[in-house]
Amino acid sequence: MASEITEEMAVEIYQHLLDKICAAYFENDFDAFQNALHVPHRYSTKGNEQLITTCAQMKEAFDAFRGYLKGLGVTDFIRICTGAAVLTPTKIIASHTTELLRNGNRLRDPYEVWATLEFIEGTWRVTSSENAINDTSWQAMAFRQGATLKDTPRPARTEQ
Repeated sequence: MASEITEEMAVEIYQHLLDKICAAYFENDFDAFQNALHVPHRYSTKGNEQLITTCAQMKEAFDAFRGYLKGLGVTDFIRICTGAAVLTPTKIIASHTTELLRNGNRLRDPYEVWATLEFIEGTWRVTSSENAINDTSWQAMAFRQGATLKDTPRPARTEQ
């Protein structure tokens, strides 16, 4: 890993992870998904913060969210990086928008996600994500399957 990461490189790193995660859902490739996210993983919405602390919980979340996508008939799961900032040579904060489409038709309103990436054991991984969706939305409920509700205050999000 280079010691100097530019903002452009951070955007590329994050977009690569987003693409890898989307492909993992469609290909039912939990190994690729698990390699892109880190456990423990903090997942928050407008209403709650969840903590995934085991690989079994991550697998349950993966399967539930994959089932949600299949149930909606999602043909395109589009996640586009909208920005990234390098905090340290091993830590990036980034954001993206998420759209769910079926044959070119939007199924849900797009929503913004903010994430923290860390360089762990030679690989960039998403360690936390804050989703600008209500905690009662189906996508939030699907992903958090198996997670543990955290009773700690949510950290402030850094605006870019």
